[in-house]
Amino acid sequence: MTDYELYEVVYNKAYISLILCILAFFAFRYRDKLESIFQNLGTIKSFGLLSFICRILPFIIVYIYYGFDAQSDVQIFWKSAQHASKLELVYRDFDSVYSPFFSYITAIPLYFWDNARAITLSMILIELLVLWLTMKTYPSESQPSTLFKTLIYLLLPGPYIFCVLGGQEDIWMWGFACLVVYAWQRKKSDLVLGIITGLGLLTTKAFFILLLPLLLLKVKNKMKFIAGNALVGLPVLLILYILGGDSFLMPIRLAQDPMAVNMWSVINPLIWDYGITKNIKLLNWIGLFIILGVSLWQTFKSQSLDIKQFIPKIWVIIFGIMMIVQIGAYANYIFIYSMPLLFCFNFFKNKTFLILTFIFQGFATVQPSFWFRIGKPFLRFDNLLGAKFAVEYALEIVVFVGIIYWLSKVMKKKI
Repeated sequence: MTDYELYEVVYNKAYISLILCILAFFAFRYRDKLESIFQNLGTIKSFGLLSFICRILPFIIVYIYYGFDAQSDVQIFWKSAQHASKLELVYRDFDSVYSPFFSYITAIPLYFWDNARAITLSMILIELLVLWLTMKTYPSESQPSTLFKTLIYLLLPGPYIFCVLGGQEDIWMWGFACLVVYAWQRKKSDLVLGIITGLGLLTTKAFFILLLPLLLLKVKNKMKFIAGNALVGLPVLLILYILGGDSFLMPIRLAQDPMAVNMWSVINPLIWDYGITKNIKLLNWIGLFIILGVSLWQTFKSQSLDIKQFIPKIWVIIFGIMMIVQIGAYANYIFIYSMPLLFCFNFFKNKTFLILTFIFQGFATVQPSFWFRIGKPFLRFDNLLGAKFAVEYALEIVVFVGIIYWLSKVMKKKI
C-alpha cells in the first residue's frame, strides 16, 4: 500500500473541509441574497432544501453512487443493531458501550435495509431532527437569519465529516438537552423535564449523566425532577438486572484506551518518563472530579440564568472541560457542542470567532483519521523526531488550542 492509499481518507477529509470553508465564505458574501431566497421559500421548504443539499445528497453520492462502505464506529453500531433487531438483550447477549436503548433505536432501519449505510443515514436524519429542534428553540431575530445560521452549521467541517462520513451519534445528547429547554419554554412541569433527561440517559451515553445534577440545582421542584428520572430509569434498570445480572455495568467497566486530543496527549511527550499517564483509571477519576468541580462552580456562578440560557452554557463547559481533562477524549467530541455553540450564543456576529471556528474544526476533522493511521500513538518526546508524529502532534496542538478558545469564550459569556 502506497502512502497516498494509506492516507487517502485523511487527504479527502482535508479537501472536503477546505471546500466547506470556501463555501461558507461565499455564503457570507452573498448572505442577503440567500436570506431573500429563504424568505421567499419559507422555513419548511428552505430547511428541506438545505438538508437535501448538505446532508442527503452527499450521502447519495458517497454511499450510493460511489458505493463506499460506512466506516469508523458505524460498523460497530451495525453489529450491535443486528443483535438488537433479533431482540437479544443488550450487555448480556452482545457488547455495547452505549445506553440500553441505543442499539434498539439503531436497529429500526435494519428492518428496511440491513446495511451499515442505513445506520449512517439514520444518524444524518436524527442530526437534522435535532437541528430543526434547535432552530425552533433558539431562533435568531428573523426566520431568514435562523436559516442562514442553519446553512453555516451544515457547512461546519466537524458536523459534516463526523456525521456524513463518520456516522457519529454524539449530537443525540444535545438533542435531549435542547428538548429540555423546548419543554421548559412551554411551561412543562419538572416531572416532564426529569422524564426527558431520564430518556436521554437511557438513549445516548453515560456522559449525559453529567448534566443531571447540574440541572437538578436549577429546577424548582427537585422531587418531581428526580421522580421523572426514576419513572423511566428504574423499570429499565430493574429489567436489565433481572434478565442480565450486573451486565448493565458494561459501559462503565470497559477499559478506555488513551486517545487524542486532550491535555494528557498534549503534555505526554514532556511527562512520559514519570509514568503519570500509565494509570488510566486514576486519570479518568481525576478528570471526572475536575469536570464536576468546574461545572458546579459555573452552575453556582450562573444562578441568575434561566434554563434556556443555562443549558447551552453549562453544556459547552461540561464537554469542553471533558475534552481537556479526560484521557479518553478525542477530537470527534467537538460534534457534541458545535450546534449549541453556533445557535445559542451571539458569537455568530463575531467574524474572528467564525473564522477560527472553521479553522479549528477543519483541523479536528483531519487529526483523528491521521492519528489512527499512524498507529494511535500516545506520543513520547523521542517520537517527535519522526515527521509523521511531529505533524500529528502539531494537529493536536491546534485542536487543543481551539477547545480552550471555545471554552474560554463561553465561560466569559454572561449571555
